[in-house]
This record gives sequence, C-alpha cells and structure tokens, in this order.
Amino acid sequence: MQPKNPPKRRTYMELGSFLKDARNKLCDGYTSRPPSVPDMAKQLGVTTGFVYQVEQGKRKPKDGDIGRWASVYGIRYIELWKRLGRIPMDLVATLKEEAQPAPADPFSQLTEDEKSQLLPFLDYVRWKIAHQASDAKALYSP
Repeated sequence: MQPKNPPKRRTYMELGSFLKDARNKLCDGYTSRPPSVPDMAKQLGVTTGFVYQVEQGKRKPKDGDIGRWASVYGIRYIELWKRLGRIPMDLVATLKEEAQPAPADPFSQLTEDEKSQLLPFLDYVRWKIAHQASDAKALYSP
C-alpha cells in the first residue's frame, strides 16, 4: 500500500534528515558531544516527541517557527525553506512592485543594497530550477 502523500513525505524526510545532521554537527561546550533531542526541544519550546517526529520526517514545524528552528539548529533560514521546496513569504514581501515602465535592463535601476537583498531569492530560484530538472530526469530516465 502506497503512502497517502509521497511527495510531501519525501520533503519531510529531507527536512528531518537535514535537521538531524545539523544537530549532530553542533557541539556542546561542556561534553563536546552534540546536543540531545530533549535539549533541542527545550530550546525550541516544543515537546521532545515533536522534535523526534520532525527529525524522522513525519512532521514539520509551523511556517512561523522556521526561523526559530534555524537559529537553534545553527543553520541558515533559507536552507530550511529549500528543504521544504517553498519560498519564504517574508522574502517575497521584501520585493517591491512599483507601477512604472520596465527599463530595457531591469537590474540597471537597482541600488547595490537592493541587489544584495535579491541574492538569496535568486539563489533559491537557481536551486529550485536545478532541483526540478534533476527530479524530471529521475522520472523520465529508463
């Protein structure tokens, strides 16, 4: 019998594996060992069982809590969103839409600060395109 939602399950498994690996790379200052799941749960303000389920790919944190999980696990915020295959809405909200004619080169009128703010979004788009291309090859290869 097939799982109810295989793509979502695979996404959650990828996220969980990524978080578990990140936790195992963290080092406790006293014992030089990675923090335990109960320690992470305490820092996150969730139950130990929930952290286990997330790391096993059975559940995911709420969208609004992704930033807290990233900071506790010591990873970049955008990396968690990549694992979920989604664009963070706060990043999308930073993009301005102004009613003006588009210049011949749309990037020519951006300030250096605006260009630097677009880099994480562009990195995500490039990653997503490459990820979709590799998924397509896997589906159609004999």
